[in-house]
Parts: sequence; structure tokens; C-alpha cells
Amino acid sequence: MLQPSHPYNMLKFSLQLFRRSPNELESIEYEAVKTRADAECALQLKVLSSKEGMNVVVPQISIEEALAAITARYESAEAFKNDLLANDMDPIAMASALEVDLTVEATMAQVAAQAAPPSETEVMEILQTSNTTKPEKRRLRHILVTINDQFPENSRQAALSRITTLRDKALAPGKDFSELAQRYSECPSALQGGSINPVARGGIHPCLEETLFSMEEGEISKIVESNMGFHILLCEEKLKTEKLLPKEAKVKIRKSMHAQIKKKAVQTWLSNL
Repeated sequence: MLQPSHPYNMLKFSLQLFRRSPNELESIEYEAVKTRADAECALQLKVLSSKEGMNVVVPQISIEEALAAITARYESAEAFKNDLLANDMDPIAMASALEVDLTVEATMAQVAAQAAPPSETEVMEILQTSNTTKPEKRRLRHILVTINDQFPENSRQAALSRITTLRDKALAPGKDFSELAQRYSECPSALQGGSINPVARGGIHPCLEETLFSMEEGEISKIVESNMGFHILLCEEKLKTEKLLPKEAKVKIRKSMHAQIKKKAVQTWLSNL
């Protein structure tokens, strides 16, 4: 049976919470990450040992693609291996940890898929009281370079120099913004080529919102600074405000209600393990 990887979960939550590796954390940060990693390992073990989890097999190609996406963020395969070694892993251990992640994800997706959709009556009750107007949104990609004066490569001046170079590359003819985001962005969205789900006003950091909602489709932003670091944005699509037709509104409401039902089903299933 697959086994959770504590070093992998330490690295995952360290990057998510602090955008640094575990060996770069302060003691209080390290303890916070360890608590999350311990809980994640316990949860993964329960899912993997369940009858549902033991029947899930992740295709090898999915594991290879996930590993390749992470490797692509590094300057070279050697740099990737060295980083893994610094975090008590190697490519084989990383592949195994990714298989665990994908298996847990697929298991919970299967559990969610068994949840019955809402009834027509339930959908109509929500439809009669809901706002059926789509808010104005933007579909975007994003590159972040963080500022951390404890590390020379992430000092404010160094970070500004790096983001300036990245913006120049992004503006070059034929350059793929998503490739740059995947390789250089220090935001978790890098794994998706910097892609962020469509956002409405109020759904993104205020300083980024002001820039994003003033951009045209296909435009790359100026450099924007926030308390996280330096950002550049690519506005991929402008989704304007519009009134949903009753049929569209029903589809949207049914989908939203079904998603909530699925989420509750997974939470109930996990609590019963």
C-alpha cells in the first residue's frame, strides 16, 4: 500500500504557507508547517487505507506529468535533484509522494461523484431568491517574485531586478507567459502556468485589482508591488456583467448546489473513516 511522505508534505506546506523550504524556516514557522504536515499524513493514510482508496489506481502518465511540471520550475534537472536532497527526498521519493497526492485526490473525487444532485424543487427554490447577474470578471495569469531580505536573492533590489527581467521576457514577441510563470513564479499558481480562476472585484489583492481591471485582453501589466512581493499580470479575457437567462441561471445554481452537496459528502465520508 502507498504510504504518505512526511518530507514531501513538509515541503508542500512550507512553500504554500511561507514560500520557503523547511530548512529556511524560523522555529515557529517550522512548527506550524510540521503540524499541517502531520495532519495531512494522517488524513492521507486514512484515505489510502479505506476500501475506496485501495481500489484507486493512478495512471503512470499522470504521475510523470505532475513530476515534469515541478521539474520544469527549475533551471536544470540537477538543480531539481539538489533541492530534493536538501529536503530529504530524491526524484523517486517525489514521484511516490505525488502518486499519494493524486490517489487521495482521485479517491475523494470518486466519493464526491456518488453524491446525488439537487432536486428540481430545491433548484427552483434557490432560483426564486437568487441574484442571476454575472459580475464583471477577468481571467488572468500571474507571476510573483517574493521579497525576503533574509535571503540575498530575494532582497527587494534583487527581486525587483528579477521581475523586471521576467517582464522584459514576457513582452518579447512569441514568448509564452505561462512557461515563464511555471518556471519562475513563486506563487502556487505556477504549477498551472500562473493561471488563476476568473476573479471579480473584491476577489484579488486591492493593488492587483486596480491594475487588472484597467487592462485590455492580452495586455501584460506594469510591475505591481504588494506586501507579498512584485507581480506582473497577463489579462487573458474580460468577462463582462450580464443577466443570466432562466435556463442558464438554473444550470449555474444546480452546479453550485451539487458542488456543496459533494463537498459535504466528502467531509462526512472523511469524518467516518
